[in-house]
Amino acid sequence: MKKYFFISALAVTALLGACNQSHKQESSTEVTSVETSTEVAANDTAKVYEAYLVVKDALVQTDGKAAQQAATKLTAALSPVKGCDEAEGLSKKIAETDDIKSQRTNFLQLSQDVIPLVKGLKTKSAPIYVAYCPMANEGNGGYWLSAQKEIKNPYYGKDMMDCGEVKEEIK
Repeated sequence: MKKYFFISALAVTALLGACNQSHKQESSTEVTSVETSTEVAANDTAKVYEAYLVVKDALVQTDGKAAQQAATKLTAALSPVKGCDEAEGLSKKIAETDDIKSQRTNFLQLSQDVIPLVKGLKTKSAPIYVAYCPMANEGNGGYWLSAQKEIKNPYYGKDMMDCGEVKEEIK
């Protein structure tokens, strides 16, 4: 019983700290498994992931207005998640403009916060993919989450739709 309590406490701490990751992207693509101790935390994370995908898809389509609207919903989904203040602020910045270049810059940083959060989500259906584009971020590379294995690049959209590769599969 003590062992279960300890694992649960550790999992909650890891989940709550996920959005507080620094904006330095690690080169490691290892999958980290985190068990959440409450359905509420998992439900909030799932809502963040779903809203994140809508923003990502709008950026893939190079649709600044759609990304702006989707980011408003992502901001609302991030709001109840403890420790995600910075991610919430980045989402608000995306929602404040329809300038696609600015949105993509903020999405790059937002992804660095959301990816560790979502890695703790136990999915019962489809896997989640962590994709990488080496040309994003002025050649420094950038990661994003996707529900499909097929590459659809949010950092370049229609200009370079298939630039990138799947680096990790979260199950």
